[in-house]
Amino acid sequence: MEFDGFSDPENEATQYPNDLITLGFKHHATFSKLLDNTPSIADVNISQYDAVCVAGGGGPLVTFKDDTALHKLIADFYENGKIIGLICHGTCLMLWTTLSDGTLMADGKTWTGYPDSEEQMMDAALGTKVNEYTIETEAKKNPNTTFESAAPLAPFAIRDGQIITGQQQHSTRLFSDLLIEALAE
Repeated sequence: MEFDGFSDPENEATQYPNDLITLGFKHHATFSKLLDNTPSIADVNISQYDAVCVAGGGGPLVTFKDDTALHKLIADFYENGKIIGLICHGTCLMLWTTLSDGTLMADGKTWTGYPDSEEQMMDAALGTKVNEYTIETEAKKNPNTTFESAAPLAPFAIRDGQIITGQQQHSTRLFSDLLIEALAE
């Protein structure tokens, strides 16, 4: 398991040096072993799960874009009536996940993710352009989907059927509530 540099609280370049949850998880005797033993996507049997959740951080814009096995896993969960939870930059999967009929999973959906306003704040804070493209800008190129966002850093989450999306880490509570609601149905 490898953190992207901006998300790892132990990296000098991080924006989140006081992320106690991540630090605790990384160094916890039991939980850190879960990261070391994460099953391969190829080994996931979706019939054993009710939902899939994908977190963000800066890495997904780079590592998820061409990961067709991950796109297929998300599409398989969706096409089997499972709940899809995507938060922060993890929502970039809405840009690339294609269903078996060739349509994008995002088509006809309203969703959120890390918006351009927050990308601009991150760029300003770091003094450099971090991402060569953004989720919001790419989403708005698709006339068949609706991307929405709240004010920068405001908690915001959307449920559209099986798909639950959250704007960023401050949206975790709203995102989780929607996910629990969906699973309870």
